[in-house]
Amino acid sequence: MHNDRRGYFRQIPIYLGKFFRMFIYMDDWKMLPMAALIAGLVSFAVGKDVFVNMEGTLKGSLALTCVCIWNGFFNSIQAVCRERQIVKREHRAGMKLTSYITAHIIYQAFLCLLQALITLTVCKITRIHLPQEGIITPFFYIDITLSFFLITYSADIMSLFISCIAKNTTSAMTIMPFLLIFELLFSGGVFALTQTTEVISYFTIARWGMCAICALGNYNALPMTSIWKQIIKLQNYEYEGKQPVKLFIETLERENKVDEFMLKTAESNFNVAYESTFDNLMDCWFVLILFVVIFGILSIFALKRIDNDKR
Repeated sequence: MHNDRRGYFRQIPIYLGKFFRMFIYMDDWKMLPMAALIAGLVSFAVGKDVFVNMEGTLKGSLALTCVCIWNGFFNSIQAVCRERQIVKREHRAGMKLTSYITAHIIYQAFLCLLQALITLTVCKITRIHLPQEGIITPFFYIDITLSFFLITYSADIMSLFISCIAKNTTSAMTIMPFLLIFELLFSGGVFALTQTTEVISYFTIARWGMCAICALGNYNALPMTSIWKQIIKLQNYEYEGKQPVKLFIETLERENKVDEFMLKTAESNFNVAYESTFDNLMDCWFVLILFVVIFGILSIFALKRIDNDKR
């Protein structure tokens, strides 16, 4: 038992070194500029109203969560299956599969942290309105970076598990779009969920990622602008020769109560899942960490079946 444990720890740095060499010499580093490009496109598309009003924060939180999930999936979807035959051969020669997966988990954490920092940097460069105060720490930048990291990392380790199951890269890349669609559909950010599908959403990374980002953006305290914009469009409506909507708009503007009106309409859209509290954000982080642990363990068990692979 002692020798097994010593062998386990000795092999981890060997495979870590291999993965970092692959990062440099096999172009795995290209995932970093790709992460910046995707974050830039998303920030350009939805960045104007993120953390400014309810609608923009909800839409932006979903978009940023999808960026993180996309990065995580692409990091590791081919990581194991592309060298399945090598792993199989080395395992028969004495490789410890637990060491191999542990090294992957450590290496993927490095990639995900870099991508989280890149995503935050792009958000800053594209001038997304970022709050200053955090919830867990006093600094928003630390809290949001940790949230980006955990979303990316949980998706990464889920993808690593798929890579351990898949017999080849084609199979892995075929499965990935279904995972992305599943995360998007059941995130709760695009489609209204029924009582049954609401339960399913608790098993998605996207839901907890959105909740974390919305909580950090203080979603429930932001104004709701969509109703006011619709009222503006109706200002020329006439009834019995009068324009009651225009009169209502002019009254609110004259009394400087437009902001108050938008905050009042926002109360009807209050969501307890997005509360900006310590406990709520910690719950989101805990679930994301739980995803990492569960899929990390499942990856080890899945790869242990590699000797049964007849192909």
